[in-house]
Amino acid sequence: MKTLSLSLLLLLSVLINVQAQECLGVPFKSGMSFELSHFNAKEKLTGKVNYQIKDVRQEGGATIVDVTALFEDEKGKQRPPYTIRYTCSGNELVADMSGMLQSMQANMKDMEMRLKSNKLIYPAKLTVGQKLSDGQMEAEMVNNGTTMMNMAMTMTNRQVDGKESITTPAGTFDTYKISSDVSFENRVMGMPIRSSMRVVSYRTDNKIFDIKSETYNKNGKLMGTSLLTKAN
Repeated sequence: MKTLSLSLLLLLSVLINVQAQECLGVPFKSGMSFELSHFNAKEKLTGKVNYQIKDVRQEGGATIVDVTALFEDEKGKQRPPYTIRYTCSGNELVADMSGMLQSMQANMKDMEMRLKSNKLIYPAKLTVGQKLSDGQMEAEMVNNGTTMMNMAMTMTNRQVDGKESITTPAGTFDTYKISSDVSFENRVMGMPIRSSMRVVSYRTDNKIFDIKSETYNKNGKLMGTSLLTKAN
């Protein structure tokens, strides 16, 4: 349960933060790379994710951005890399997370993972007090045609709370503070396992990832933090 929730949370941190050139006016090119470092509540490093833009192209009026992600734990052990494809048209962003599901599936013998939905809309410009639409991702694990587990993640109550200056190893940034409620529901053979958390992220206009994000449990206790530590 903890591993699945962490994997979904990592998906979330990517899903809400990638922008495409045609949508938001941010230039992209192959080879651009970014590093997000994750820390626990005691500020101890728990892992890093290195992202690299592999391809940017136009298809049917939309911008397609392929990003390769590589997770490395605190001991330097790496998981298999995976590719995430983002399609951006107007102000709508859709992420294809099938690459990460394939990476997760490598540790689940005889299981097939199917992504059923993964959509989050982000506006081109943010303003304080702005309400953002809900987001959702849903996947299922199948064994010989039988659904063994359903995994769902929803983001609600998304809003821009204010503006703050944030400093990380990658620099100092003027950011928008955005809060949201995140809920997980995993159903194993029909039995639900639920959890929830609150995520506060700090986002700037000219970076594709959040500068900082904080995760709190349902009682308001800090669980962990992620920082943008490198950006080329």
